[in-house]
Amino acid sequence: MAAAPVARPSSRQGPAWSGRASQHRRRQVAGGGPEHDAINALWESLVEVLRAIESPSSALLCTADGVLVAAHGHARTDLPTVAAEVGTAFATRVPPTAADHVPGEVETVELTAGQRHTVVASVPGPPDAVYLLAVSAEGVSLPVLNAWTRHAAQDLREVLLSPA
Repeated sequence: MAAAPVARPSSRQGPAWSGRASQHRRRQVAGGGPEHDAINALWESLVEVLRAIESPSSALLCTADGVLVAAHGHARTDLPTVAAEVGTAFATRVPPTAADHVPGEVETVELTAGQRHTVVASVPGPPDAVYLLAVSAEGVSLPVLNAWTRHAAQDLREVLLSPA
């Protein structure tokens, strides 16, 4: 029995080229349309606010099962782990009681480690699709971060549920 051939590793050194042309092509391939443009605009406004914060901050948008959609402020190598941790943090929350729960509404989970606060918000999308938006920052009060994350999640929810 013969073993399958093993591909030789690339001899090229350094990161892949990510010039303007390739970024443009990535946007073309990723899809388009009004919904895609609206989601990108919301994400860019979120990132713009995070850049204005003088302390470390980050954001991540993923599906409930940990598939990455967008990220800011995380090392590329950490993204799979962070997306899985966000999913786990939300899955292990104490769900609201039936009397307090409104189906399809944004729910949040708050996490604190030292000076760093993280808010994970659910973003109910099209039928049976749930996205998670996680925003972390240092030096920002937890109530402000919660309100801001909840507002961003509600805006994303409106775009995802709007008729095409």
